Amino acid sequence: MKTLVLFLFALNAVAQQPAAEFRVTSAFPKYVTADIEFRDPAGAKWPNFFSGKPANETGGITFDPAKPAANFALLCDKMAQDKGDQSRRVLGEFPLPLTASLNVTAIGALQPAGKVKGSKATHNADLTGTLEIAGRKLPIKAPTGFWVSDGKGDEKNRALMIEGRVTLKASDLGLKTLAPGMPIEIRFGLTAYPAEAAAARKK
Repeated sequence: MKTLVLFLFALNAVAQQPAAEFRVTSAFPKYVTADIEFRDPAGAKWPNFFSGKPANETGGITFDPAKPAANFALLCDKMAQDKGDQSRRVLGEFPLPLTASLNVTAIGALQPAGKVKGSKATHNADLTGTLEIAGRKLPIKAPTGFWVSDGKGDEKNRALMIEGRVTLKASDLGLKTLAPGMPIEIRFGLTAYPAEAAAARKK
C-alpha cells in the first residue's frame, strides 16, 4: 500500500509540473551539444564516439506531462580517435569519414524516474525516430531519461539534459565482420535550451 501511495504521489508531481519549451537547434549555443556512441557490451571491440550539434533551426521538445512533444535532428559528424587502427572498433569495417545522425519525431508519455544509481534523470519517456549510420536508416524506440539543469557548474544556462539508450544487432547496422546477432549498445545525449537563452545571448 505504501508503495502505491508513493507512486501516485510521484505521478501527481509530474502532472503538476508546468510545461516548458526547449529548443534543439544549431543556432544556439555555438559549441557541441550532442553525442552518439556505439559499444560492444562484451568488450571485444573498442567503442566509437561521435559528437556534433542539432541539424536544423526548428527542432524542439515540449517538456509537458500532459502533452509532451519532440521533433529534432542531431548531426554528429565528428568522430573521436579517427586516426588510429579502426579494425579494433565496433564500426571499424566502415570506411571513413563516418557520420552518425539521429532524427527524433515523437515522444511517449513522461513518467517519474525511479532512483537508479548513477542516473540524474527525473523523468523517463520513449523517443521514437531514425538512426542513420553508414547509409543505413534504422527505426528506433529508445528509453530516454530527462532532467533539468538550473545552470550551475559548467553549464551557465538553464537546460534540459537528455540521455537515451537502445540496443541493435550487428546485422541491423550492416556489420559483416561480427556475428549477426551480436548486440550493439547505442547511447545518445543532448542538451536543449529555452528560447530565451538564445535571445539573451544575442543581446
